[in-house]
This record gives sequence, structure tokens and C-alpha cells, in this order.
Amino acid sequence: MTRDGGVPVERGWIHKEFRSDVPPGQRALAIALQNLCRHITPTSSNKSPNTAPTQADAARHLLCSESSLSRFLSGQSVPRFHSVEHLYKTACADAGGEHALGVTLDDLRKLHKAASGERCQSCVDLRSQLKAAVSQAVTAEAEIAALRQSASGDATELESLRREVRALKDAVSELKSTRAGLQARLTTQAALAPLPVPRRRGDRQRSKNKVSAARQVAKRAAELRSDGRQDAALTLLRHTTEVLSPAETATLFMALRQQRQNELVDNLIHIYGRDHRDQEVMYVTWELHKQGLPDDAGALLRAAIE
Repeated sequence: MTRDGGVPVERGWIHKEFRSDVPPGQRALAIALQNLCRHITPTSSNKSPNTAPTQADAARHLLCSESSLSRFLSGQSVPRFHSVEHLYKTACADAGGEHALGVTLDDLRKLHKAASGERCQSCVDLRSQLKAAVSQAVTAEAEIAALRQSASGDATELESLRREVRALKDAVSELKSTRAGLQARLTTQAALAPLPVPRRRGDRQRSKNKVSAARQVAKRAAELRSDGRQDAALTLLRHTTEVLSPAETATLFMALRQQRQNELVDNLIHIYGRDHRDQEVMYVTWELHKQGLPDDAGALLRAAIE
């Protein structure tokens, strides 16, 4: 869509400010997608030819949600390659050919591969830090148990030990914040850690930890949302599901439903279905059925195939 003389109409929604934690590969892909969107020309019967399309117009033209398009252009999430390919082909058709775009599909494929690799490496780094945090927590608990045993009923000494216990717990919490921006995910993983005993099928302690951790995360997300921090709540939930098992993820959905956080659940289902592999989605869908949430299971499948 152009003004007289072939000059593109300005579209302010295309340019997004990148957050400092967006890695270079995802940033490069997002910039390439922004440039493609400059060639998108959705038709509208009630607008003049010189009127720039809105972000909502572009999203409808590309058959995706407006929020998803915004996240792709800001580098906050990496779209699946078939979505990148669809955007490229639409821009190519609207611009009148590949020569007008200044980028090829192979170029986009390489950018997408690099961006996806960064996301996978972030998961590896996170899990490594979580493992170290859990190890420190286990050591601290052992020291706490030894201190309690040595108190021998002495009230004064017991009070001193209690203060030391609180200090140790604060130290563990500080340890989980060793990397800026990962505190929410580290806290979640530490809450999910079972007692240091061999894992057995049907372990009651692990089951209790799973339910308790899910409720804690759901409660925190609800608090963020009630404070008007919807984006922060969704970020916490999205990072949490990256380290949860399918059963634990289904438990988190149920905990949110029990707290009447229906909007958060609906958004989280869309995000999970879009960002996770099909096998992971199938596992969570099965767990939702088992936990009596067939409507959420169906919604998750629909989100995965959009």
C-alpha cells in the first residue's frame, strides 16, 4: 500500500522496541519480519488506498492473532517456520514478487534456525542453574536438620537455631537469583524439587510437592494480574511450563481454574500450544483429560494446530 509516487505508507506498529534480554538471533529474525510486514497490503473496503493498515488488519490478513504478531515482531517469541514462510509468501504476493522484498526464503530459514538455537541454549543454561540451586537447597536442609538435633531442648539455643534457619533459607533464595531475569523460573523449579529420596511411582511426597508448587505459582500469577501486571503474570506462567512435566503443567491449569483465573488459563493454553512440540502438547492434553478438564484439553489441541 503506497502513497502517490510509490512511497510506502508509514506504519508505526511495525517498529518494536527490543527488550535488553532479547538475544541477537531472535532480534535479527524479528527485524526481518518487520521488514516483510512493510510490504503487507490487506484490502479494506472502508479505507482509502493511502490509509496505512493497522496491526489488527495485518494480523487478519496473515491469519494469526494480533498478540502473536506483536510478539514475533518484538522478538519476544520465535514463530514456527511455517508461520514465517506464510508471512514471506503473503508479502511476496502483495509486493509483486520476491525481488521487492530484499530477502529470500533461505535467508529467513537461516535466521529462524539461529533464533531457535538460542532459545534451546537458554533452556540448557536455565536447567543447569536450577540443578545447582536445588543442590544448594538440599545441603542447606541437611545443615538445618543437624542444627535442630543439636539444640537438645535448650530454648535459647533453639531460638538461635531458628534465626540461623531463616538466614539459610534467605541464602538459598538469593542463590536462585544468580542470573537476572530468571528468578521466577528458578523459584518454581526449587518448589517442585522432591525430598532427597529415590523416586518411586506414586510417591506421595512428590505428588504433594507437585500440587503445592502449582498452587503457589497460580497464586502468584493471580496476585500479579490483580495488581494490573497481566504481562508479568503470563511471563511467569510461560517460563514455569518450560520446566514442568506434562502432569505438572495440567495441575497448574487446574489450580488456575480453581482460582477463577480463566483469562490467564485461556492465554496460557494458546501460548503452550503455539510454543511447545506436538508430543508435549499431546501429553498435557492426556493429563488434562485425566484431571477432568476436557474443554481445556480440546482448546490446547486447537491452539497447537493454528
